[in-house]
Amino acid sequence: MKLASIVVPVYNIESYIEKCIESLISQTYENIEIILVDDGATDNSGTICDLYAQKDSRIRVIHKENGGLSDARNKGAQESRGEYLFFVDGDDTVSPVLVEKAVEKCEEINGDMVIFDFESVEEDTGRRDRYNFQLPEDKAFTLSELPELLLKTPAAWCRMYKKSFWDQSQIRYPEKIHYEDLATTPRMIYQAESIGYVGEEPLYYYMLRQGSIMRSNDFERSYKDRTYVLDFIKSYYQEHQADRKFCKELEFIFFEHGYFVPSKEIILENPKSPWLKNFEDYVKKNYPGFLKNPYIRNLSTKDKILLTLMKRRMYSAMNMLSGARKKKDLLKQKDRR
Repeated sequence: MKLASIVVPVYNIESYIEKCIESLISQTYENIEIILVDDGATDNSGTICDLYAQKDSRIRVIHKENGGLSDARNKGAQESRGEYLFFVDGDDTVSPVLVEKAVEKCEEINGDMVIFDFESVEEDTGRRDRYNFQLPEDKAFTLSELPELLLKTPAAWCRMYKKSFWDQSQIRYPEKIHYEDLATTPRMIYQAESIGYVGEEPLYYYMLRQGSIMRSNDFERSYKDRTYVLDFIKSYYQEHQADRKFCKELEFIFFEHGYFVPSKEIILENPKSPWLKNFEDYVKKNYPGFLKNPYIRNLSTKDKILLTLMKRRMYSAMNMLSGARKKKDLLKQKDRR
């Protein structure tokens, strides 16, 4: 049984880290090393990690000065000894068969990467949504064969890498910026020569919490980091003479991460914010016809409605729909109790 490494960045998540670690030590695939990277936490997170390391020899703790999520992931990957590499966020949990299923698929196809479905959980409402990648499960594939891979969520934690591939790629998470996954995963996908998929059940449970980086309302920082990352990815594909081949996919990435998602966030917080226009102008500058991208037709019904309202500047209606959905979810949570 080959060793699998699981890297867990830990920073001020004392209320969550125990559940995360418990889900990892309960894996059906037992030959694992769990690398807990205490990124200069100022709460009890680091102490909790040390206590678990004393109880389970498979756990190692790295204490370091705060350097951010990317620095913690890179450090953990550098210190890993396994043949397979996972990244798990310390406020999330995983299925007990995560490692078993991913390793089994990787060995079956001799893969560089394995992707798996996940379930998002809203902390405040209890709402659970499954993210289904809907990729082929019966064979290996590459980006050239499935260009739509670039449209899927780039999250680090819903995929496993063969460690030798990770090392040979020399790709690392860029430090001191947000949206580091978006700057990294499209490059890894481009280089991978064999990708597999496990989709029979969600293997990862992603916690959506109000205090997380991805739910910040610092739109100036959001604009700076998002545009940097999008420019970075576009330049990478240009350098590899692949920007024309994947033009529509790159355009959709700009649509989603440079316009649609940040615009929804801004409208919910402050529809009069100047950053709303700044994002739209940025994407228009790169892809003037981005709102005609063919992949937009694959949006969910809800997102198609929101996009229509957004284009018509009907922001109050958008917020009414969002408020009604949240109220409905809260009532469901109350009924379950």
